[in-house]
Amino acid sequence: MYLPQTEIATSGATVVIPARNEEPTIARVVEGVQDALPGVRTIVVDDASSDATGAAGREAGADVLRLDEWSGYAGALRHGYEAALAGGARVIAQIDGDGQHEPADLPRLIENLARADVVVGSRFLDGGDYRPTVLRRAGMAGCRWLTARAGGPDLSDPTSGYRALKRWVARDIADAGFPRGLTESSLLIRLARRGVRMAEVPVRMYPSDGVSMHDGLAGGAHALRIGWDVAGLVARPGAR
Repeated sequence: MYLPQTEIATSGATVVIPARNEEPTIARVVEGVQDALPGVRTIVVDDASSDATGAAGREAGADVLRLDEWSGYAGALRHGYEAALAGGARVIAQIDGDGQHEPADLPRLIENLARADVVVGSRFLDGGDYRPTVLRRAGMAGCRWLTARAGGPDLSDPTSGYRALKRWVARDIADAGFPRGLTESSLLIRLARRGVRMAEVPVRMYPSDGVSMHDGLAGGAHALRIGWDVAGLVARPGAR
């Protein structure tokens, strides 16, 4: 894998974008990030894509971390965190490469780290117009309920992948990995049980324009894994 050398301010933020086969959308996402946070370092983690995701991201102005073997969403994020930390980032934000997240909301996520260690972007605050399917909405509601029951944060959108973290939290995740490869509710429960402060801010989300890393049957299986794991944490209130 490769990562071009770039001059960055060690006190700044880095935006990590995990991406697999998202050539149609990745350039627009990178450009949106640069518009929202001019000059911010942006790392596209190209998770063994079979298309030109990496090239499109690089042409749009991002550093590209190419993974030659498929790592999955959690693995791609972990590689991205490690690269950002190695570059001296004090703040790391993550945004998906499929066009679902609105890059213009990045400053709000980062600014709210003044009151928390992790800030999660919620599609359901302030009357957002995100409209998932009935089945997906039911699954999200179940995750919210189980997350709170398991001692996790009381968030409206615990499955959101749009978030910002302080350096020390990202360092902990990069070292320990995501619990059982899950990046959503299970992680937030683990962090909350360790005293990590979390906050939530409204963000805009849209239907994915690209090939989402959680599309189709893979997405359904992933949702079942989240529910099963969180249910297990409810049964083990002292686990970390």
